[in-house]
Amino acid sequence: MSIHPTAVVDPKAELDSSVEVGPFCVIEKHVRVAAGCRLYQGVYLTGWTSVGENCELHPGCVVGHAPQDAKYGGQRTFCRIGKGNVIREYVTIHRGTVPESETVIGDDCFLLAGSHVGHNCSMGNGVTLINNAMLAGHVTIEDRAIIAGGAGVHQFVRIGSLAFVAGNASLRMDVVPFALVDTNGRIAGINRVGLRRAETPREDIREIREAYRCLFAPGVSLTAAMKELVKTVTTPSGKKLLDFLRTESKRGIAGRSRGRRESTEEDSEK
Repeated sequence: MSIHPTAVVDPKAELDSSVEVGPFCVIEKHVRVAAGCRLYQGVYLTGWTSVGENCELHPGCVVGHAPQDAKYGGQRTFCRIGKGNVIREYVTIHRGTVPESETVIGDDCFLLAGSHVGHNCSMGNGVTLINNAMLAGHVTIEDRAIIAGGAGVHQFVRIGSLAFVAGNASLRMDVVPFALVDTNGRIAGINRVGLRRAETPREDIREIREAYRCLFAPGVSLTAAMKELVKTVTTPSGKKLLDFLRTESKRGIAGRSRGRRESTEEDSEK
């Protein structure tokens, strides 16, 4: 184990022998850090926090700190970070707020500088938060979604897999899988670039396109559209979309963009 002499590591913290701890890091007593992790200078790990294998934690990031919730009274809550994550400069990830609850980051996520993950968020695998993206409490993000720089996500919002949210978007309602989302938080199309990068079969993409036409057709209610989709979807991607719609929503489902498309395929390649 390599621990810089200026780092402060509580003797009750559990660190694998291969962990590298840089200058001026602080690691408190309930923290566990798995093999292959590197902590650059000034990293703060606190609370009941576990960090999976082969993660990089860059200068100034704060992981597992108390939630920004006036109701929180110091009870045991958790922050669980998966494997292979890159957490860049000054990212903040807060632990759960209700006793025994947790904030969860999956595997192979990329959290760019200044992004924030609020208490009780649940993030899947391969998710990207670009600089200064902000997640309020209880946000759920499914696999391989991208939240662009400066976007703000309201508490309890769900974002489906392979969705792409535009920079500086204000997101107040749930986003269905595979969507492009404009700055007003509305659906501007499907994320074709993301689907191609994920090597999604053409049959799935065709079905997603048809499902979107049904869901966002003028004058068609969500309930009516779902009844049609139940009859027609056959691919794994189509079923994923339908399962998302069937899951209880606390914020409602975002509708289609009212104006011109603000998020384009070129946007989703950045």
